[in-house]
Amino acid sequence: MQNQIAVVGGCNIDISATSYTFLIEEDSNPGYVKTTLGGVGRNIAENLLLLGYPVSMITPLSRDSFLSQIQSRSVKIGLDLSHSFYFDDVPNSVYLCINHPNGDIALAVSCMEICEKLTPDVIASQMDFLNSCPCVVLDANLRADTLAYISDHCHSALCADAVSVKKADRLRPILHRLSFLKVNRAEAEVLVGFPVDDMESVSKASAQLHAMGIPVVAITLGSSGAFLSVGSEAYALPPMAHDGVNYSGCGDAFFAGILHGLTMQKSTLETLRCGLAMAALSASSPCAVSPDVSSEALEQILSDSKEEE
Repeated sequence: MQNQIAVVGGCNIDISATSYTFLIEEDSNPGYVKTTLGGVGRNIAENLLLLGYPVSMITPLSRDSFLSQIQSRSVKIGLDLSHSFYFDDVPNSVYLCINHPNGDIALAVSCMEICEKLTPDVIASQMDFLNSCPCVVLDANLRADTLAYISDHCHSALCADAVSVKKADRLRPILHRLSFLKVNRAEAEVLVGFPVDDMESVSKASAQLHAMGIPVVAITLGSSGAFLSVGSEAYALPPMAHDGVNYSGCGDAFFAGILHGLTMQKSTLETLRCGLAMAALSASSPCAVSPDVSSEALEQILSDSKEEE
């Protein structure tokens, strides 16, 4: 696999604190704290790297105390940051969550002001590089005007993750330029303007997104699995078996699996199975990106799931 993939999006420091017992508000709760790297774009990039793709990431980074951790991890996994931008006047993106003992989030706070630094004027210097990559992945953590600038000046295939309900609308002006869009049901509702709460409305939402010019639409359905539509062909499948250790990062792994299936020119059904297999790998790991991801592990899960059918 020699096709360079560029990912333009967020890179976070994820700080997760989990209480040992029922949380008591306005008090100190004994528990454990874990610090890892995250961010939708960065997680997608690492999953693609583990599948064997060469990946470069364009992200805004701060020269703060977290930078060495970001750089050392990137070197370890082979993630190219040479096209990224560095700033001194803002901190790196941080996502802090407080969890109940069962792992469910009780409260989360995100600090992502640094993404505002990636303006059209800044990203303009990397347009020659982006145009040299057959595929460019965008996440909606980017500014709306930066997304629009990339859409107008980049002629590569653009693939996008809506990230969240609040940020999904940033993609609206560039939907016609996307080759692949991944959303969940709530994000789809923002873009199509009607409730997406059953399979009939999922199919209707996909058709409307196709009509906006997007050839490939993936809609994740939580515990019900996922839906993938490529042109006139569409499938919905339940999740694949997994250990259910951690659901953070499953959507990012799913995105990488779908992109892998498309790149390998697999059928629509097999491409959806690739996405669900990657999500299962992610859910079986305590990390946002499972260290067990590889093209061989993916094919093994796909083979095992077929035998169970």
